[in-house]
Amino acid sequence: MDKLADRLITAARARQTDPVACRALMTEFERRYACHRAEEEAFLIEDRTNPARSIFDRELMSFREEFTMLTESWEAYLDYWRPAQIAADRNSYIGETADLMTAFKLRIALENQLLCPLVLETGRVGLN
Repeated sequence: MDKLADRLITAARARQTDPVACRALMTEFERRYACHRAEEEAFLIEDRTNPARSIFDRELMSFREEFTMLTESWEAYLDYWRPAQIAADRNSYIGETADLMTAFKLRIALENQLLCPLVLETGRVGLN
């Protein structure tokens, strides 16, 4: 997802990139993000049932709340930025894309610090 976020930022900034191609990258990001959300949610639900994890409850709940806010921002972005809108207001699209993809990149870095060790410990794999 991190590399795809970079590709989307680059495509948004490259004014010669066709809005339909930008939308295709957004659609690919949505597909991967939906899988990622499902895997993460399943892990967090399963993890909450593990008594050994109770010390992480506060951090995991905060993590989940931030994830919900990021998802809401993503859904609003995806709904708004259609090819015609991208072509009509490229400067705003560039800024919003850079901001949102940066938020995703920071989220991925946080996941690497917090969740990945738990995933490895439990033997689960599959988070992108």
